[in-house]
Amino acid sequence: MTTKLASGHRVEAMSEEWLAKMEEEQTLYNHGMVRLRPGGWLYPTLFTKYADTIYNFKFTEGDVLVMGMPRSGTTWMLELVWTMLHNPDLNNQRADLPIFIRAPHIDFDMMLDSKTIRSTVENPQPMTEMFRKMCPGKKVEDGVFLQISEGLPAPRVMKTHLPSTLLPLTLPLTTKVVYIARDPKDVVVSLFYHFCNVKFHNYTGTFDNFVKHFMNNDLLYCPYWPNLMMAWGQKDEIFLHFVFYEDFKADIKKELATLNEFLGTKLSQQQLDNVAEHCSFSSMKARSEKDAANYHQGAQKSEGDFFRKGVWK
Repeated sequence: MTTKLASGHRVEAMSEEWLAKMEEEQTLYNHGMVRLRPGGWLYPTLFTKYADTIYNFKFTEGDVLVMGMPRSGTTWMLELVWTMLHNPDLNNQRADLPIFIRAPHIDFDMMLDSKTIRSTVENPQPMTEMFRKMCPGKKVEDGVFLQISEGLPAPRVMKTHLPSTLLPLTLPLTTKVVYIARDPKDVVVSLFYHFCNVKFHNYTGTFDNFVKHFMNNDLLYCPYWPNLMMAWGQKDEIFLHFVFYEDFKADIKKELATLNEFLGTKLSQQQLDNVAEHCSFSSMKARSEKDAANYHQGAQKSEGDFFRKGVWK
């Protein structure tokens, strides 16, 4: 396969030999995987179907995009931002919806090529019904999460694990970006358990091999450092707020106050306290278990797999 995306990236299909070797330890995707050049980003082949739509996505003034590599705290940050914008008094009924409906992961549609996840979306169940309600007349194959994102009430909150080079060039002009980074040692440990516990990854190899895959950029969304360094290079720009997971763990009230200023939400101390409590690890873990039972049954091997401990050990 030789394809050029609207972003200018070239698409290189991973070899059958590479796929066979990787499938000895994990479930991959029905149509294989690709690497984008320059950058070396590794994604399911289905990403190429949505790549240009993402690159041309119409972000508007007031949108907030949470960015960061997987297992760096992006879901936690997403809930923090959404709660600050939409539920600081903890009385918004939409808060009962799962976070991936209220604040979608805009590049997650490429995961629907997974050998174990597609039936979860196509079969009649709450997540599919929610999509049809929010996007009447729309088709699943045109992107569940992209189309939900388009129809969100303002101010829209979304997230991505993609690097900035795959996102619209106009993003800094319209959107506030919160980039969250985490110590790569902690990322790789959390990612290992995630790949082991989530069925559509179903990793069965050793931790040592997993670390080698991470270092060799042979895991989904890799490479790690270029993604982070792109954001770090823009950390002084007015549109971007660069934060560290470890800082939020150490002093969430201090970090929320800074985030409050960046977002312009002007929340009171009581409202910030509400956000901190609502987005505590125990509260989010409990809601994740409820969402797993109601919206994406069978995606995890056991309850509570998405939010494991919040620490690396």
